[in-house]
Amino acid sequence: MILLALNELNIDYVNGYISEGKLTNFKRLLQNDTISTISEEKYELLEPWIQWTTVQTGKSHDEHQIFRLGDIIDRPDLRQIFEDLENNGLSIGAISPFNAVNRLKTSKFFIPDPWTQTKTSGSYIIKRLSKTISSLVNNNASGKSGTLNIIWLLVGFIRYIRVKRWSKFFSFFIQRKKPGIKAAILDMILLEVFVTLQKKHKPDYSHLFFNGGAHVQHHYMFNSTQYKGTLKNPDWYCPANWDPLYMMLETYDRIIGDLLESGERIIGVTGLHQVPHTEQTYYWRPLNHKAFLTLAGVKGEFSVIPRMSRDFLIYSSSRDHAIEIESHLNKFTDSIRNKPVFNVDNRGESLFVEVIYDDDIHEGMCFNGPQSISLIDLRSKLAFVAIKNGKHNGLGYVFSNMPLDIPKEIKLKEIYDLIKNKALADAAKN
Repeated sequence: MILLALNELNIDYVNGYISEGKLTNFKRLLQNDTISTISEEKYELLEPWIQWTTVQTGKSHDEHQIFRLGDIIDRPDLRQIFEDLENNGLSIGAISPFNAVNRLKTSKFFIPDPWTQTKTSGSYIIKRLSKTISSLVNNNASGKSGTLNIIWLLVGFIRYIRVKRWSKFFSFFIQRKKPGIKAAILDMILLEVFVTLQKKHKPDYSHLFFNGGAHVQHHYMFNSTQYKGTLKNPDWYCPANWDPLYMMLETYDRIIGDLLESGERIIGVTGLHQVPHTEQTYYWRPLNHKAFLTLAGVKGEFSVIPRMSRDFLIYSSSRDHAIEIESHLNKFTDSIRNKPVFNVDNRGESLFVEVIYDDDIHEGMCFNGPQSISLIDLRSKLAFVAIKNGKHNGLGYVFSNMPLDIPKEIKLKEIYDLIKNKALADAAKN
């Protein structure tokens, strides 16, 4: 059985394209009932790393208390669906499960998501490819790829990409500067790796996670032909005649077609979904996090781990040092609106930090901090990430090519038991 995790997809948009005669494989997968899932009520808890922890542990946020991406690695008390199924005698394979730690003893393969620091299970090439993907994703905003990363990406291409897909990848390469293409390339690579490993190892339960659709919705939903609102992206950001969301969904449609042809039983899950944002919001990310913080006057020994988009994690030398850094960063404001630049969540010796400045960077502006510190020439220090198009909504979806025999609406945490029961029943038949 395969759990196909299509993070945050708006199924209404999918159905809109289907009504136009497109996405035929999606239509096949959605022909049974689509089940709604209900998650958290507070907007700040509608983060995918929280929702997928709920899916993978069967616990709500109040129960698992995971708030940051990567927090799962310090929570051995939380049993994940992978361990539960392995303890029940099933073999496991996983590609990029979101905010999941690899504690499996005998996994067939396990490639973690690009942001969670946990071990990769598999061959030497798989381990190098996992490291390469993580590096490419985390450096995406800066545009830096690195020669070694490109070499290992080519090695992975030669080793895992099926010949019948070469023309599609060549097409993506030709269009690589178009918005959303890089996300599609990454998800297609993950699929090709998955298909090869799945065929070789035939695990009883496989977990396959894709984030490209969520990325494209966040950044380019206003360009979708299914978007009925009034906001538009500027042409320099995304041309009016280019629909990155359809491009991404067409890629997923090809993925679904491959999985359906294999005869596998599939459960699709979105975790939550996105709806259109109602104002123009810019996202910025430091080009070099450590250098940026040093210029901002952060003192002492500390390390920085980039997370998704504008977020990063600071590890300080002590709790007192963390309080000192928190106080220092909280005093920064922008010189135009005099609004805070950072949002800081203090967890003892670590700080989860967001760059919350959300407007364009104007000529001559700066970020002003304590002790007369002023960060100038901001465009040389910050990478433009995106204009926010889609925002989170707690409603999610479950769908399958097999009868699920569950109510039309369930709590998100109930997916855990659904997965477990279906996977165990499938294994028993085989």
